[in-house]
Amino acid sequence: MVHPRTGAMYVIAKTTTGTSSLYRFPNPLPAPGTVSTLIEVGQITLPLLNGDTNSVAITAAAVHPAGDRFLVRTYRAVYEFRGTDGSVESAIVGTRVALTDTVEGQGESIEYALDGSAYYTLSEKTAAPYTLKRVDRR
Repeated sequence: MVHPRTGAMYVIAKTTTGTSSLYRFPNPLPAPGTVSTLIEVGQITLPLLNGDTNSVAITAAAVHPAGDRFLVRTYRAVYEFRGTDGSVESAIVGTRVALTDTVEGQGESIEYALDGSAYYTLSEKTAAPYTLKRVDRR
């Protein structure tokens, strides 16, 4: 994920345990070819649905254009983490809201619309046609 206002870059570890670590790249980034250590800024905990580990394996994430929330998707669910101060760090400990899932096989992508009014998902299935799905936010 890339924060749209600060440019901070984040990575979420994909696990099947229900708890994934969220890391931030150092800023400024080191010179090319330099080894760098990511900074752990928190953990994301998701509910295990019907004993299915695919319901907690985060496959994609995106920061809202306002920077105060972010989406995560798994193979079975979509969640939005809402913060209070315009940072990913406040959103990770803020409110987790379950959103409409687009029920795609091999769901591997998610992104907000530019104005934040919707989000899009796309499956990584093996054969065309590939359908971009839009979910309007209420």
